[in-house]
Amino acid sequence: MKRKKIAILLLITCLITGMSLMTSCNNTEDPTKDLSAKLDSKLNAYKTDLQDSADTMNSNKNIRNYLTSWAKEKGISYNVDKAGNVIMTSDAGKGYKEVAPTVILCSYDESQFSSYIDPIVMALYTIKNNESTGKLTVIFTAENGHSLSGVKSLSSSYFTDDTNVFCINSGQKGLFATKTGASSSYRSTQSISYTTPTLTKAYKISMTGLPGGQPDSKTSDMINPITRMSSLLSSLKSSGISYQLASINGGDDDDLYAKSASMTIVIDANKEESFIEKMDKATEKFKDEFKGIKYSYKKVSMPSKVISTSDCNRFVSFMYTLLDGVYYKDDDGNLVSITNISSIKTTDSSIRIGSVAYSLDKANLKEIDTGEETLCNLSGISYKKTSSIPLWEGKSDTKFTTAVAAAYKDYVSQTLTYSDSVPSSLASYISQKNSKCDIISITVNDNVVKDCTGALVTYLIDTNQKDK
Repeated sequence: MKRKKIAILLLITCLITGMSLMTSCNNTEDPTKDLSAKLDSKLNAYKTDLQDSADTMNSNKNIRNYLTSWAKEKGISYNVDKAGNVIMTSDAGKGYKEVAPTVILCSYDESQFSSYIDPIVMALYTIKNNESTGKLTVIFTAENGHSLSGVKSLSSSYFTDDTNVFCINSGQKGLFATKTGASSSYRSTQSISYTTPTLTKAYKISMTGLPGGQPDSKTSDMINPITRMSSLLSSLKSSGISYQLASINGGDDDDLYAKSASMTIVIDANKEESFIEKMDKATEKFKDEFKGIKYSYKKVSMPSKVISTSDCNRFVSFMYTLLDGVYYKDDDGNLVSITNISSIKTTDSSIRIGSVAYSLDKANLKEIDTGEETLCNLSGISYKKTSSIPLWEGKSDTKFTTAVAAAYKDYVSQTLTYSDSVPSSLASYISQKNSKCDIISITVNDNVVKDCTGALVTYLIDTNQKDK
């Protein structure tokens, strides 16, 4: 009987040991297994929730509250600094204390919230699913337009000598970059005087529904509603349709694509039929070519005043020569510099025009600065350079960039090529906080967010395991 009890005890011990070994095996199962399916499910869920909440994201405070509530619900440690940056942290897993820390930066901005959804989704997924890696910090920087004010205020303590940094941006073209452009923003102000209308039919012309966002390498494919309005004035004149300009307004920020623009004009009643015919053709053609963007016109009440003819003519001539679009490509056809007329506003005494330039070449940007100032001086218009962001040049052959490229190849099954990004990025100011940090700038959109997230997560898991 005693021997039977011993045998039973031995059997139980073996079973427990076997179960323990099985559990241990399960815990060491490849964390990247079924990653694609997980990404499909979670990224879509995060994105849908953000899109459904878009109407409430009408202030940075509301976006910040969303992010902190999300972190609290998911059990993720977070804090908010004085500048409104939301910092989420995930400590290193057991056995990964010696792995180099990783920081992911992503901006949030109510003026272009929809543009930032994909970068935010990528950052949220990564911090929520951080397992078997070193310390991870995800920082959502509070921005206003493309001022990068949030990142400027960040403590340098987040960026130690061994920190690997990902700066996630939004854009029309997805890419991994180790160089991002410098930028200059400008404000041109034309003084104007008003007079009483002498023509008798008033119309308001509008263009709405454009995506906005930061000007980038796809600038040639983007519609600028502000330049469309000013070009229409030239076209009316060449068609023999007299007009008087009452106001022209568009864009919300000097550094971003304008989402809309409108102007009110007064025309000659004798030319009203010709005007309507011209506008019908223009709006119908536009509707056929561009889906989701509304180009329209309607009769409105007569304005009490219009801009004087001489000031209006000066404005139209100035807009015709003002830089907008691709400025320079190198001999190989690579884009180097772009410009964009971003905002316009009519006041009681002036027309204010905001524009921005991005360039991968400092001398080229200086040339644009000089050109903008010279054009304003020749046109009798005041000029002011309102802000600038420095060029950032990293290295594409570091241990960090090599590991990320390998992770991209593992997940996407394609070779990753690092590119230069013409728009400026958060990396410009991170490199100033600690020049020893390794940095990669990633531009994501709906087409590449899954691949980019999968590559990033694969890097965190696979590379950190190899380096521990």
